[in-house]
Amino acid sequence: MANEHKNDILEEQRRARQEFLELKKMQHGEMKAPPKPSEVAIVPKTPKEKWDNFWFQYKWHTIAIVAVTVILAVMITQCATRKKYDMEVVFFSYQVLLDEQTERIAEYLSQYAKDINGDGEINVQVINCSYQKDSGNPQYQNTVLMKLQAIIAGDENALLFITDEESEKYLENISEEGFLQGEPLALNQTFYEKTQTEELGALPEGLRISCRRIADTVIEKQKGAAAQYRAAQKLLEKLANQEKK
Repeated sequence: MANEHKNDILEEQRRARQEFLELKKMQHGEMKAPPKPSEVAIVPKTPKEKWDNFWFQYKWHTIAIVAVTVILAVMITQCATRKKYDMEVVFFSYQVLLDEQTERIAEYLSQYAKDINGDGEINVQVINCSYQKDSGNPQYQNTVLMKLQAIIAGDENALLFITDEESEKYLENISEEGFLQGEPLALNQTFYEKTQTEELGALPEGLRISCRRIADTVIEKQKGAAAQYRAAQKLLEKLANQEKK
């Protein structure tokens, strides 16, 4: 036992001398210092350690990628399932309509429209640009007028306008050449019967439908404008024939 204890002491002394010599060499630049404990890479070995290391290093990158992927998936789904309209009709009146009423108008006009986009369905959208002129809410009025002006400036699909007598005058004053083409067609009793609702009743009297002029306008040069114009004229012709019955 004494010999073993003596050997342990000698081994400890030898190790201490060795470490002392190495320290001296490092101090004099004769030997490279070992890396700090914090600089020693810890290599993950188990699957859990590897996952924890990955999550620690790339957590925010992963979250960002997942978020962008989800947003893109939602946008693509919405675009794929969004209803494609063959024709847009602007309802511009100083008598306010609710969206339920404009949907009834769209259903009525769909029977006179055609499948322009070739998807096998006929869908008409009525864009509600109605507001109460003396409502005392100028901010809302300005919002509606800005919406209307944006449509007039660049929407080649919105060539038909349903107006009352007063709002029609507003449109005609937009340009010196006149905005609407030809004499507006007064909507008949059948139109009012088909578009009324139990809750809201019939639409305001005196509504008329007409097509905007596209000759010598920016709209005329836009793709699809010619086909929309022909479809709009055909719809007005069918409505006029219906009026005569």
